Amino acid sequence: MFNYHYPNVGRLDRLCKGHYVRCQFGYAYLVCKPEDKPDDPLLKPPMIQFITCSSYGEQFVQSLHQWKNVTDIAYKLFCYHVNDTYQQANQHNAEIINVLALAFEQKQLLVIPLDSEE
Repeated sequence: MFNYHYPNVGRLDRLCKGHYVRCQFGYAYLVCKPEDKPDDPLLKPPMIQFITCSSYGEQFVQSLHQWKNVTDIAYKLFCYHVNDTYQQANQHNAEIINVLALAFEQKQLLVIPLDSEE
């Protein structure tokens, strides 16, 4: 599915260093925390559009492709952001999207575009 191999990306435990996602147009992104950003000099800078308004983050999460991403990608991004795999049981999908959008706006999560290798 993804041709990128940064260590520990895509996991669900404390070793997780982010997740690969694809939007509905097929563009690939790495979503990670600033401290988990890979030390790759060829990696593009994070997208700054998301720090202007949380509605951009909401649109990004809502436009993630259903079939080209792992199942429940919004839930996995939320668990990665809060470092807790059990907190999602108390959250509705709309609340998860709002929390993620606010995390993008406050630079707690970065969205880094990846070059398409397909």
